Amino acid sequence: MKELDLDKARICVQDRLGYIDGQVYPSLFDITQVKHSTKEARDYLADEGNAGVVASAILVTSPMVKMAANIYIHVNKPKNPTRMFTSKEEAVQWLSQFKA
Repeated sequence: MKELDLDKARICVQDRLGYIDGQVYPSLFDITQVKHSTKEARDYLADEGNAGVVASAILVTSPMVKMAANIYIHVNKPKNPTRMFTSKEEAVQWLSQFKA
């Protein structure tokens, strides 16, 4: 996925909510293939799109995606603990503290 707009964000959240079936989990979001996201998508994901998520680890690789993730964390201010990682292993380790 090159661009994440509001419609795609809603579909991703809808699919995730269907999968978790009412439970709440720490979540790893791999956005390494996202090149751009709209403000509307980021606003949605930071608020109502965070349903069912107790903590978010965002996996990034490129400097541009890293910058976008920083903006999301500091400007959109997600309603749950959120950190950015370049290592999947470190992200999973950080998320483990939020297991029920």
